[in-house]
Amino acid sequence: MYSHRFLPSKTLQLFPAKDVHAFIYGDTNSSGKSMASWVDFDQLIWQCNIEDDGKSHVCGFNIALGDSVQGKGKDLSSYQKVNLELDYSGHDKRLRFYTRNFVEGFSDENNIETSKFNNALLPTEFVNGKVSIDFKEFFVAEWWISQYQVPRKHMQPDFHNTVVFGVDLSYPTNPGIQTFHLKKLEFVGLWVSKERWYLGILVFWMLIIFIGGGYNLWQLKRQNRAERIRLEALINQNSALEHETNHYKQLSMLDQLTGMLNRHGLSEYLQKNYDENLGRQASLIIIDIDYFKKINDAYGHEGGDAVLHDIAQVVRENIRSSDTAARWGGEEFVVVLPDTSALDAQLLAEELRGVVANVVFENLPELRVTISLGVGAINGMEPFHMLFRRVDVALYQAKAQGRNRVVMAV
Repeated sequence: MYSHRFLPSKTLQLFPAKDVHAFIYGDTNSSGKSMASWVDFDQLIWQCNIEDDGKSHVCGFNIALGDSVQGKGKDLSSYQKVNLELDYSGHDKRLRFYTRNFVEGFSDENNIETSKFNNALLPTEFVNGKVSIDFKEFFVAEWWISQYQVPRKHMQPDFHNTVVFGVDLSYPTNPGIQTFHLKKLEFVGLWVSKERWYLGILVFWMLIIFIGGGYNLWQLKRQNRAERIRLEALINQNSALEHETNHYKQLSMLDQLTGMLNRHGLSEYLQKNYDENLGRQASLIIIDIDYFKKINDAYGHEGGDAVLHDIAQVVRENIRSSDTAARWGGEEFVVVLPDTSALDAQLLAEELRGVVANVVFENLPELRVTISLGVGAINGMEPFHMLFRRVDVALYQAKAQGRNRVVMAV
């Protein structure tokens, strides 16, 4: 890529050259004579004698790139700049350098004025001697766009079919004699553009990669036969490991005593189903066994475990199949009710409270257990952890108000 800058440039020299099609043009003065005149045609020396009548006049020079200033011209799109050697003496502060580009389907072969007018304006202080103008300095003249109602697609500079190159006095002109001597005119570009050079490099390396890839593919096919058997064995082994991993993952999410989801399992369930962006309605019930410490003290941990197991069973049997129950920790249980209103959740909580109060434990027939419950709901606009906080406060209020009751979260 770096070597591109060292590639030889190409040059299109219009002057000095044989068979130069050069023209001058200008307004007529008060005597009826043209204000533009040749001083030496062979040397391309001409004058503009602008009359001092308070008006702005036209005077300039152009050179045809084809056989005439109409129709077929030169494709200059692969050139980057124009180099001139020009001597100028006069009173204008700026000179206008321009090209005319014939636009197929728009320009009229019989009217040079319809050809696109690309121009660049240079202060005269930079003109004398050698001048280099980059094609990026050219722009389409506004007057040409307005006069011929040019469609948008033709409003950018174009050098594909350039019929003339010229230089003239910029508007407004200054009166007096102004002399031009064009010594050299050439267009300079690259035989190979950066884009094509980079594309060539890309194609070259793509071929190298393709050939190398083909060879590697051939080798891989040989290796594939040997690897296929080993891969099948690994797949079977991985399948067994995955099954075992899933089994242990499920175990890690379950409470061993009650068979319910544990805290970790419930967190996974909530993260999957109740992300705050899902906008899903749900209700939550938090259950706490009243005076559970006294049960442990009276019947030991074995008796306490039996109570936890039986109450968990009662909760599972009295909720819907779509509901999810979990042991949150200690003597607390959580029930998540999807797509359920707060009123329906409250009714279910009251039902659970009543059922638990009437439970007769198989090994502890004399024991009666009650529960306190906090209930709340979200409409999908509130994060689930905020609902947890509100329902937890409601549970605390239920215990503070005497236990064995249901309190709705606010």
